[in-house]
Amino acid sequence: MNLMPKSNSQQKAAPSVLDLEERTWLGAHLRGDQQAFAKLMQAYRKPVYSFLVRNGIDSACRDDVFQEVFLKIHKSAHSYQANRPLSPWIFTIAINTIRNFQRKVQPAILSLEAAAVIEDEAPSPDSTAQLDETIDWLEQAVIQLPPAQAEAFTLSIIKGMKIKQVSEILGLPLNTIKTQLRRARQTLLDSFQSNKDNHPGVKHDQ
Repeated sequence: MNLMPKSNSQQKAAPSVLDLEERTWLGAHLRGDQQAFAKLMQAYRKPVYSFLVRNGIDSACRDDVFQEVFLKIHKSAHSYQANRPLSPWIFTIAINTIRNFQRKVQPAILSLEAAAVIEDEAPSPDSTAQLDETIDWLEQAVIQLPPAQAEAFTLSIIKGMKIKQVSEILGLPLNTIKTQLRRARQTLLDSFQSNKDNHPGVKHDQ
């Protein structure tokens, strides 16, 4: 058995071809390549828009916030370091834009209303039925999460980012992010159990 510790290069997965290509876009954009920023927008239009939906940005304001995110990406292009992944950098700008918007217009809450609106395929009838049965209690539970927990939950669970990336985006220690996620999950589990207890006529799997 090989008990020798792995080197840093072995522990860290090599960047994908797409990731390496993404890292060149902003540099090319700054050099006047008109196609580079178009590629970035094409790649991140849907993820960023979906991120706004899942963070409760009202549909009436969503397009304005979306445009503000990409305007800030354009203006901040010079600050991007090409030796680092692009996605966390972009979502750092997105989360800060959302925070600024919420401070001005909305309370700092998370809503899952239309959380699945940006999907490649329509949900199955069974999925739709399950969503209809749970959306009321789930939305209320998520709304009650403290803003810091809601942000960590959205990035990690909904967006699927690694905890290290969430830590970088929110500027918080890894242990703090783990604690927020644990508390958020527990809150949602408690809400689900309470919903079951308050609706004894609803059939649940054993």
